[in-house]
Amino acid sequence: MIYTFVHMQKELFKKQELAYGGKLLKTRKGRTSGRPLVTRQTMHLVLRSTHAKGKWSFLEPKNKTATREILKKFAAKYGVKLLHGANVGNHIHLEIQLTNRHTYKPFIRAVTAAIAMKVTGVSRWKTKEEAGIKRFWDLRPFTRVVVGWKSRLTLKDYIKVNRLEGQYIKRDVAKILIQRRRELLQPG
Repeated sequence: MIYTFVHMQKELFKKQELAYGGKLLKTRKGRTSGRPLVTRQTMHLVLRSTHAKGKWSFLEPKNKTATREILKKFAAKYGVKLLHGANVGNHIHLEIQLTNRHTYKPFIRAVTAAIAMKVTGVSRWKTKEEAGIKRFWDLRPFTRVVVGWKSRLTLKDYIKVNRLEGQYIKRDVAKILIQRRRELLQPG
């Protein structure tokens, strides 16, 4: 086969995976490429912990305010825009926009460490073993690049459903509420 200029250009524009982390890292396909980081589009970020229940739940009043303050503090420090968010108790959904690709890594490290330390009470003087856990977060943070206006609206509705779910409303009822609200707001 003759390798022409057109073939070389097609290789340059291979479709890049838009999602990374979470359960995807348990598959071969999920481990083949790095985490896509973009500044022009928004990203869906999910942080999940099965340990976050009872007194460690993100919905506990002290944990809820601490989590919100931690996210605001480090978002301002690293130039990450927090557009929408939902605290569901054992996981957090965020729609974020990076202003610089290189600030994602220190942002996510700071946020995950600070939340885990605040919720569990682990510090430099109290080890994880004393708190009774080995690892707080289940998997690496899941991120997905949101491409297009329709995808962004879908993500916004998804976060709203999760926010209602965090207020102890069942998922199917929350979906109906969001759908009805959208129908009422549509002109015509």
